[in-house]
Amino acid sequence: MKRFLSILLLVALCATAVFAASGRAGKNAKWILKDGVLTISGTGPMKNFSKDRPFREDLVRKLVIEEGITTIGNNICRDCENLITVELPSSLASVGDNSFLNCVNLSEITIPFGTVSIGKRAFMDCKAFIEINLPLSIKTIGDEAFAGCENMTFARLSQSTETVGKDAFKGCKILGELADLPSYITTRTFMDYGLNRAAVKKHWDKKEEIAAKFGNASGAAAQQQQPTAAKAQVEPSDVDVNIPYSGKNNSNTFAVIIANENYGKLSNVPFALNDGNTFALYCKRTLGIPEKNILQFNDATYGSMRAAFSDLRLINDVVGEEMKVIFYYAGHGAPDDATLDPYLIPVDAARVNKDVCVPLASIYQDLGRMKLKSATVFLDACFSGATRDGSMVVAARGIARVPKKAGLSGKVAVFSATSGEQTAMPYNEKGHGMFTYFLLKRLQETEGNISLMDLKEYLNTNVPRHSTIVNRKDQTPTVLVSNAASAEWDSWKLAE
Repeated sequence: MKRFLSILLLVALCATAVFAASGRAGKNAKWILKDGVLTISGTGPMKNFSKDRPFREDLVRKLVIEEGITTIGNNICRDCENLITVELPSSLASVGDNSFLNCVNLSEITIPFGTVSIGKRAFMDCKAFIEINLPLSIKTIGDEAFAGCENMTFARLSQSTETVGKDAFKGCKILGELADLPSYITTRTFMDYGLNRAAVKKHWDKKEEIAAKFGNASGAAAQQQQPTAAKAQVEPSDVDVNIPYSGKNNSNTFAVIIANENYGKLSNVPFALNDGNTFALYCKRTLGIPEKNILQFNDATYGSMRAAFSDLRLINDVVGEEMKVIFYYAGHGAPDDATLDPYLIPVDAARVNKDVCVPLASIYQDLGRMKLKSATVFLDACFSGATRDGSMVVAARGIARVPKKAGLSGKVAVFSATSGEQTAMPYNEKGHGMFTYFLLKRLQETEGNISLMDLKEYLNTNVPRHSTIVNRKDQTPTVLVSNAASAEWDSWKLAE
């Protein structure tokens, strides 16, 4: 009898070890497997695992990676054939090699904005995948990353993705719908990535149709004919990597980010998309703004820009006086010829016109009328009519003008990239606007723990100095503050 009880006790102990096993998943991370759920918690990177994991892969039905973890280690769920669902945190930066290799039943996963790289064979042979949407932050997709996902029908990549590995989609036999392809994936290069030529052609044909509506059909056609030359070469700079993760949760802060680079009938704005994408990463990781609170619009049309503030007003009606707003804009700005009132220019505008452009005054009025704790505005644009490349938004006029100053109400502080008739210049070496680069640099250096006064002093020191040295042109940022905020704005912190 005692022998029988001992055996029962041993079986019970073994069952407990199986269903509630735990261990280290990194220097500051741990794993626990309980009732089919593998949970990774802690901070920083996960360690890389060998093919043999310290837990039974056949018991893993769900993976939960908690906020604070920045990388998924190699092989973490390799051959977990019963894995169905994965939940990933906004702090995630990279997905390791073979992470979900041969997870044949994995069907529910969302790669969060902020993830920069996907490793080799990361999702190879995930046969239950129907579609994959990759965020704009993705820079690198490894070799064979999605190879063998034979039931995938739709894939959204990112135009800003710099490297797609060899055979990344090989064996995706019915993948017929593609969106937002990088310019170097064309009907000449599709085989390198394992893609279907018809799907690639269909994508670029649609792009040509859209471009034709804006009078720029030749741009899309040129990408097909000269894929190498068409690719924008924007190498990640020091502010695009090692973005601090603060672990904060500023649930009452909302960010509106508009980055307009590709204009249909006006000159483009170099690096504007890179500006907006990286600023969004700092908002999420460093300032602790939840992803759902970040309203990001890349190459925004007039309707999109209007919708951004319509959404913000609706949110303010719910959140109320505890709400903080950060508004960031990179793109063309220009004054009206007759009134000199400053406007933000959508990508579908052909000229500076009050009917198709957004008055800066209307944005200030919207912010002033809301019940806000604070609103901080960053404008990497000039309103003299000049552009980052030194030309004019409206070529016929050909001279820079001093725009009229827009009035402020409510608790609003505005950081502008320039003064008077100056031009908001690029920092070509860094792949950003000069103003945005130093804004990001200070957020990186301080991990977001900086007052607006400190930020003002930093920008006023570094932007003029480097603009003169690098571009041989004056550029002095300015700060405009409403009366209601004049006694307190200097102590505001973006990360509070």
